[in-house]
Amino acid sequence: MIEAPDGLPHPFVRPPRDGFVPTIAPRDLARLLRGADRPYLLDVRPEAERARARLPDDRAVPLERLPRAVDALPRSRPLVAYDHFGYRAIAAAEYLRDRGFPLAAALEGGLDEYARVADPGLPRYPAVGRGAELVVRSLLRPETGCVTYFVGDPREREAVILDPGRDAAPYLALLAAEGWHLGAIAETHTHADHLAGHAALHAATEAPIYLSHRSPAAYPHRVLREGEAISVGSGELEVLETPGHTPDHLTLKLGGRIFTGDTLLLGSCGRTDLGEGSPDRLWESLMDKLLRLPEETEVRPAHVGTLHGLPARSASTLGFERVTNEALQQDSREAFLRYMTEGWPPKPADFDRIVRANLEG
Repeated sequence: MIEAPDGLPHPFVRPPRDGFVPTIAPRDLARLLRGADRPYLLDVRPEAERARARLPDDRAVPLERLPRAVDALPRSRPLVAYDHFGYRAIAAAEYLRDRGFPLAAALEGGLDEYARVADPGLPRYPAVGRGAELVVRSLLRPETGCVTYFVGDPREREAVILDPGRDAAPYLALLAAEGWHLGAIAETHTHADHLAGHAALHAATEAPIYLSHRSPAAYPHRVLREGEAISVGSGELEVLETPGHTPDHLTLKLGGRIFTGDTLLLGSCGRTDLGEGSPDRLWESLMDKLLRLPEETEVRPAHVGTLHGLPARSASTLGFERVTNEALQQDSREAFLRYMTEGWPPKPADFDRIVRANLEG
């Protein structure tokens, strides 16, 4: 994994632990498949799933049949296992590496992520559950490594913007160009690494700002509690209270997707040592709330990319994070508390100024 530059507020990802299962990013795999030395592709999905999409020149061995197929697989050739979302492939690669396949790896994010970023022509699985008909866009801010999410109902043309950046111009241009009405602005938590953009967006659109009822923000806003929701046309974003990174942290759930802010990042989680965070409460938010959702639940975090020592992609699944995320690999509350309180970089010098500005609006 990538080491974060010094001085960033969160997260900080440590080097891979012994015995980790290597993964290959979709774009890297696509490049290898165009070359002369193609890796051996192993589809470990159930047979019924291959009807929708598959990678070329692969071999299908469902995960439960893998023990019977081991002797027929190449031990000296790079081998990439893949499935729908990536977590069965991790299990397959781990099994093979333990049995003398040192070059076995797994496709990061599975076939779904491959279709999203490496081969848009490959059919994707349809979204399921309430909210599946809504539009979801990741609006990356590369200069900060932050992600703003746009969620809209294409029939009613109503939208919600989550965690906007300071510059409202790109969001206003999107709304105007495509004829969207902004119905709400939501912050998952009080940000400490960047100046938030709710105030400018509210001033330009009059859309209400939604925050946790635990937020100490001084500006006018509407409060959210566990079990409540923000309407988005015919859909809604359900509220899960997930304190830990900050006391006022929320996760917003849209059908089979969760917008996790800094509670759960790809490969890590948000720090708890910068303000009034609590590793105990973060452990409970992760273990007792988020990880009780289905493994195929899509994870959309608030930070991505090398500025924060994270993967460049902005989506994962709970199943993939459960078996690869370093924070989730801690095997007890005590181990997690040690992980969250040892070895982190110093608090950034402008932390208090940014928090104060974001609370004042």
